[in-house]
Amino acid sequence: MFIAGGALLALLVATQWVTRASTGWRGFLHLTDLPLTVWGNILSLIPLTLGIWLLSLRKIQLLQGYFPDRRVRLLLLIGASLSIALVAYLLPLEMQFLPLFLSLIIYLITLDIYLENDRTSMTWLLVWLLLISLLLAAFSYQRSLSIDQQTHEAIAHDIVRTGAPDSTRQYHLEFQWDTLSPTSAPALLPNELRNIPTGTGQLHSTKERNDWVYRQQNGQDYVIVGRKAAGFRPPLALTSVLFLFGLTYCLCLRGFTWWLGYPFKKWLLPLFGPSSLKVRVQLSFFVIALVALVLVAWFTIDFFKDQPEFLSSWLEQLLSLYIFLLLIAGALGIILANSISDPIVQIGKKLGDTRLQNNEPLQWPREDEIGKLVANYNQMIVDLDKSAAKLAATERESAWREMAKQVAHEIKNPLTPMKLQLQQLLRLEKEDPERAREWSKRIAGSIIEQIDGLALIATEFSSFARLPEANATTFDLSTLVQSAYDLHSAGKTSGQLSLNLPEAPAMIHADRDQLLRVLNNLIRNADQALHDQQAPHIDIRLEALGDFHQLTITDNGTGIPLHIQSKIFQPNFTTKSSGMGLGLAMCKAIVEQAEGMIDFDTKIGEGTVFKVTLPKVINS
Repeated sequence: MFIAGGALLALLVATQWVTRASTGWRGFLHLTDLPLTVWGNILSLIPLTLGIWLLSLRKIQLLQGYFPDRRVRLLLLIGASLSIALVAYLLPLEMQFLPLFLSLIIYLITLDIYLENDRTSMTWLLVWLLLISLLLAAFSYQRSLSIDQQTHEAIAHDIVRTGAPDSTRQYHLEFQWDTLSPTSAPALLPNELRNIPTGTGQLHSTKERNDWVYRQQNGQDYVIVGRKAAGFRPPLALTSVLFLFGLTYCLCLRGFTWWLGYPFKKWLLPLFGPSSLKVRVQLSFFVIALVALVLVAWFTIDFFKDQPEFLSSWLEQLLSLYIFLLLIAGALGIILANSISDPIVQIGKKLGDTRLQNNEPLQWPREDEIGKLVANYNQMIVDLDKSAAKLAATERESAWREMAKQVAHEIKNPLTPMKLQLQQLLRLEKEDPERAREWSKRIAGSIIEQIDGLALIATEFSSFARLPEANATTFDLSTLVQSAYDLHSAGKTSGQLSLNLPEAPAMIHADRDQLLRVLNNLIRNADQALHDQQAPHIDIRLEALGDFHQLTITDNGTGIPLHIQSKIFQPNFTTKSSGMGLGLAMCKAIVEQAEGMIDFDTKIGEGTVFKVTLPKVINS
């Protein structure tokens, strides 16, 4: 914040430097009184102003990161403005304390507010240019009055010495002078000017004139040197010129960035963000207004070229008025741009939030081009809902068709060898009854094993088909995990299966029986992955994780190969020689139905960790 305030102070110091009398700057009644070198000096401040603005924005942006509370930032900005203004006042910078202090506060607060709003809007560009133009014009005009004062003081001393102005002294502005006697002074001077110390002078400003009043050494006579004043018209005209040049500079710079494709999107300066319809409409208004001003000024100069004094006065009045007309045109452009872009922005947001079903239609009161666009969008979401319903039905039908094919395939595979074995047994019974009795036991065992496999397939398919019928209750997950552990620890040594449960209850809301099926399936899969391990181990762990309970089942098996990891949860995928591959698909469906998540981490040759995360139930 000190750097941002110091940047504005540096700009004012630079303005003070280019408005010195030695650089050609002099008091002015009209803008045409300033030579071209002066205009070059002051317009060279515009790129410097742009750089100072960007530096200040960056520093205020960092301040917002450290102090998110706006009230705290406001106090800090006021404190920084007070400190900088006090330092500038104590240094020989010829700056008044109160105007500088207020300028710093307004400057820093507008930067802070600007960063919390839409940076691509033309509104903030106008506010920033108007503020900077007012500051530069006011400070420059103050320097102009100071030069006037010094010149009038020098002329007054010449009159005291010689009785008339020094003819060798050249001053470009017309001035008047007079000597007041003790009899005429009371009628023409107020009391505070009549009582100034002898041998000193004082500036006397009114709406009509700016005069330097000098009291001679005799204490009786007074010398007045001054000229007519133009009031607020000169600084307003200068403000308009700086505003127009600054706006033109920014528009040209933005045009070059578009033309050259320079990546200025991350700049904090208005108009340098992403291009939008709103900005283009606003820019169109301003370009039209600027072209209109140039044409009016051109025809005015051509028409009044033989009346230079009237021309200067009229153009300054036009400039003083035009800045307000331009702001009004800008406001109308912003309102029009918002009226055009807001519904399109709403449609864009709706399109971004569009889902397959249950989309809300848009409302638009008029049957114009935007109304047609809204109507097309509303019709699109109706058609989308119908298509989504058809797609869902088609997907369900396709899924069950594929499942039916898989079931038929799994059932058909063992039937053929069973039929061959029975045919062979019948043939042996006719040819060799003794040998047939020996084969019957072997064939019966094989057929029973195949029948058990078919029963397992039927059970898995039935379980997968019944998943939507969940009976959710609130229970302690720790007790369910303990029950599954007790079941699977039978027949295992203490080092093969371990359990870690939290001390506090792990309350969840889900179907208890279905979650038990998930636990059994995951533990059985982990156990089957350990058949080649010399020191097999399975670790079952339940722990709290923020607003969730996380159950992890870790084995030190061979891991899951990379090429099948993406297919683990597919309904009909399996790496086993038996079963339909519905186990993990069923687990995923059960966990997601309980508003949880299931995932796994695996490393080849080291093992696999399955993670089941379920939301906590907070007891009220």
